[in-house]
Amino acid sequence: MRLLTGVVSIVGTLFIIGTTYAAMDSASYLIDWDTVGNGGSDLGVSASYQLRDTIGNAAIGNATSGSYDLRAGYRQGVFDQLVSLSVLAQDRSTSRSATALAGTTVTCATAGIVEDDYIAVIQNEGESQVSAIGKVASVGVGTLTVDAWTNGGVAPVIDGANDRVYVLSGSTADLGELDPAEISTSIVAIEVDADLSTGYVVQVLQDEPLTSGANTISPVGGGAVSVGAEEYGARSSDSDVDDSTFDSEDTAFLTTYQPTVEKANATFHDRSFLTLKASIDGSTEDGSYSHVLSFIVSGRF
Repeated sequence: MRLLTGVVSIVGTLFIIGTTYAAMDSASYLIDWDTVGNGGSDLGVSASYQLRDTIGNAAIGNATSGSYDLRAGYRQGVFDQLVSLSVLAQDRSTSRSATALAGTTVTCATAGIVEDDYIAVIQNEGESQVSAIGKVASVGVGTLTVDAWTNGGVAPVIDGANDRVYVLSGSTADLGELDPAEISTSIVAIEVDADLSTGYVVQVLQDEPLTSGANTISPVGGGAVSVGAEEYGARSSDSDVDDSTFDSEDTAFLTTYQPTVEKANATFHDRSFLTLKASIDGSTEDGSYSHVLSFIVSGRF
């Protein structure tokens, strides 16, 4: 009896690179913005509020030309940038059948799922699966309602035939037992909050190929992981990624960073996902195959 399993560890980190153009600075101090006015406090705070105010500032507003962009007024220059990254892996132990999907509500067993959990709904799990992810807003009697679905451009259609619901949690994506007769999949959800006017990019790298001892599962080639072929790769739900093919085909991971998600403006609770895919052939050696994927988010400057 052959036994091959696949486990992927997920690591998420933050990386922000930016340049500040200051009106005045020295070896010890930096003034990002200055004004000719009268009165006001750079920052006033209480237990519940934070206020930046000034008194004066005549002729505030924006003006542009072909070469310049003028933002007049002291507070125009204050921008507290924010970026956060969450990466959540599909928990295979939470699998349950999905029997219907209407709007943001999926019909399934609800045991062990609570509000604010993240879930994935998968139509026809396997080679041609269609997936969506969301955050549970309410738990009903045999139903889960999410705040919104994020899919890869096509929404799943659920009829109860090989349709599943999984909780997305933790940092281990379990591909389960690998079989030459099917493709094993696992979803890695990505959520970013980015108060960055130029947007953000999420990149990924592997520490090594999907490996068991001296044996590895070959990186996918040709754009699609196929049944009966020894291949491993992933595809992004983001359909507009520069400088990689994760948006258009099954793509191999590298030991250098590759973009998997890109957005061009500030966005909050922005979700996407990678679908990991693995297949083996009759000659693939038995073993427990694993590697580590590291995700990083940075501002686009």
